[in-house]
Amino acid sequence: MAEQQQPSQNFFDEIKGKLSGVSVEKRWAMSCYIPIFNIVSCVVVSIKMVNSKFCRFHSRQGIALFGLWIVTIFLSVISPMLGLMLWGITLLLHIAGVVIAYGLKETQIPIVGQVALKIPEFYIFKLLTGKDPEKDTEYLGSKSEVNQVKTEEKK
Repeated sequence: MAEQQQPSQNFFDEIKGKLSGVSVEKRWAMSCYIPIFNIVSCVVVSIKMVNSKFCRFHSRQGIALFGLWIVTIFLSVISPMLGLMLWGITLLLHIAGVVIAYGLKETQIPIVGQVALKIPEFYIFKLLTGKDPEKDTEYLGSKSEVNQVKTEEKK
């Protein structure tokens, strides 16, 4: 009986070893692109990783991809063939997002990238916590970083 548990334990140790080499930011950013469940992970990332510009960027793109899933569902009811094509495109965009996040890049995903930039950077955090990270340096670190974020949003 103990021999059967040993291989599974080795498997989990091997997975844990591989994940320990991946940075926390990278893992959170990649979680924003898990199809359908990404809305939950994007909200968690928006709150937990508010001090990471990289994670906030991917969280906004994940939210925009979730919106595309909703549009795809409605279009599937109207036209199943069009819906099927959109499902495939949306799935490819999710895969592209994972690859981009794994590469630690902030590249816009085609189609949803421009929409994602219109989502205010701290909107979800403010909505759910009632706190303003732009005014409270506890969340963003130094004042210079807060000013940098404000100037980037104005561009």
